[in-house]
Amino acid sequence: MTKIIVKKDKEQKILNFYPNVYKDEVREIIGNFKNGDIVDVCNSEMKFLARGYITEGTSALVRVLTTKDEKIDKEFIYKRIKQAYDKRKNLSQETNSIRVFFSEADYIPGLIIDKFDKYVSVQFRNSGVETFKSDVINAIKKYLKPKGIYERSDVENRVIEGVDIQTGTLYGEIPQRVIMEDNGIKYNVDIMDGQKTGFFLDQRDSRKFIVKYIDRTTRFLDVFSSSGGFSMAALKAGAKEVVAIDKDTHALELCHENFQLNEFNKDFSKFSTVEGDAFLMLNTLATRNEKFDIITLDPPSLIKRKTDIYKGRDFFIDLCDKSFKLLNNGGILGVITCAYHISLQDLLEVTRMAASKNGKILSVIGINYQPEDHPWILHIPETLYLKALWVRVEER
Repeated sequence: MTKIIVKKDKEQKILNFYPNVYKDEVREIIGNFKNGDIVDVCNSEMKFLARGYITEGTSALVRVLTTKDEKIDKEFIYKRIKQAYDKRKNLSQETNSIRVFFSEADYIPGLIIDKFDKYVSVQFRNSGVETFKSDVINAIKKYLKPKGIYERSDVENRVIEGVDIQTGTLYGEIPQRVIMEDNGIKYNVDIMDGQKTGFFLDQRDSRKFIVKYIDRTTRFLDVFSSSGGFSMAALKAGAKEVVAIDKDTHALELCHENFQLNEFNKDFSKFSTVEGDAFLMLNTLATRNEKFDIITLDPPSLIKRKTDIYKGRDFFIDLCDKSFKLLNNGGILGVITCAYHISLQDLLEVTRMAASKNGKILSVIGINYQPEDHPWILHIPETLYLKALWVRVEER
């Protein structure tokens, strides 16, 4: 087996369960390899440290699967998937749709498994986990017993690692829509063509959080709405009016489907969608002197690298600035990021800076992270990616 010898000062991070070995941490490579091969990571005395798969073309040369001297085979894959699924069974009381497997946080880097009722969306994000595809599929069949499995391996880094983008049905049949039930709300999920793997399951706790601030007088603005997770939660809570903004036509079609699915269609005046760029639409609403009681800002992850942090901060300052102009005094703003490189401290600072610019004072009413089926592992900082800041906005 090929051996990756790491520099002496890089041994401890592996022993502390950090899953990535970067190129500049490697002293020597002994043996030949191709992308996706299993390799051993050793210290300078050739003592075993970890085992994982090797992938050239990205900064992480080795993605660690285990720090034990154990065989990486079908039984290993089965065990990891079963352990992950067993941890999440308690969530069945509040939803029929969960993230079953979350990459490094469940100890197989690059593997995403989302379960939507009786159907599964799976994503193989790198060349290493790609080599175990058949074992993963068989494990899903054994433990989740789905009616259908659909692959959403449509991420760019696969190409960098020499693996083609793949989408399509891997097992059974996938209906055009799957009905997800979450916190008493129904959603039409499009596994084949919906955003990400079909739905943003990671906003469950934030949707649950905000509903206690909604009543029959609330005007709610859902910016970057996707298929309407926050919008439907607001309507279910009895909001007077909800407006959803997104540039994705298909996402807004799903918003309307979800509106009708929950029988909110008894009063069409309660819900409307706006298609277009969020910044332009916020400006348009401001020129009309529109005012809202709650605004959620949930943009896609635009900050992919650490070098993009300042660009990301400017993005959020501008977004918050436009939103403050639309909020009633005493209104609530939710500022959310799914970018790992934007920290909670960054989120606090940009929101405060935009508020000061507009003469507003903020009180924090809540901070949410991703729910428990998207585990945050303290030893792996990257597993904490979702941060939601909720503030009450007042004039002084």
